[in-house]
Amino acid sequence: MRRGGTVAPVGGSNLHGPPHDDRAPAGLMLDQLRSFVEATGPFGPITFVVAYVVMTLLFVPGTIPSLAAGALFGPVFGTLLTLTGATIGAAGAFEVSRRLGRARTERLLKGRAAAADAWIGERGLGGVIGLRLLPVVPFNALNYAFGLSSVSRRNHLLGTAVGIVPGTVAFVALGDSITRPGSPGFLISIAAVLLLFSASALHGRRRKQPAPAAG
Repeated sequence: MRRGGTVAPVGGSNLHGPPHDDRAPAGLMLDQLRSFVEATGPFGPITFVVAYVVMTLLFVPGTIPSLAAGALFGPVFGTLLTLTGATIGAAGAFEVSRRLGRARTERLLKGRAAAADAWIGERGLGGVIGLRLLPVVPFNALNYAFGLSSVSRRNHLLGTAVGIVPGTVAFVALGDSITRPGSPGFLISIAAVLLLFSASALHGRRRKQPAPAAG
């Protein structure tokens, strides 16, 4: 497991007066997660997976632990740990949603579950994979929305494990190279992330286009 290094602060340093941490909240959380995992020594990988599961249940954006995985464990092992934590966390949120019931979870998701249910119900496993491939679709909210839908546990678990692979690889690789801006690895990972978001935007525009009239 790698050690050392922090996310660059956002804003200028406070050279006068008491120390002031002026990092962005996401950067601060990222450094805190890294420090917490590093402190557990050889149990770091297990600690990371458990932390990822908890963060998923609490709606913490998955980009934060994914970037941390790359910085802590490198692109290959970091990807494996992230896929494990994200899939377990998604399965946990799915079960919580089903046990809470539709009324409570609908309030939690502010009405977004009904739309997801209608779309997923028509597509099954393919629908789960398709939504997981799109980084602009909130991962954590989807976990709870899937629990309210007609999708089976098997399709949800399999679709999640397959669909999150491209985004996971891209963000973990970015975390691995984020302290080396300008390096080939950094540029490739940035390009991959931009490609994923561009594909998501294109997919969203196509869905909004009206279907052609039958001739």
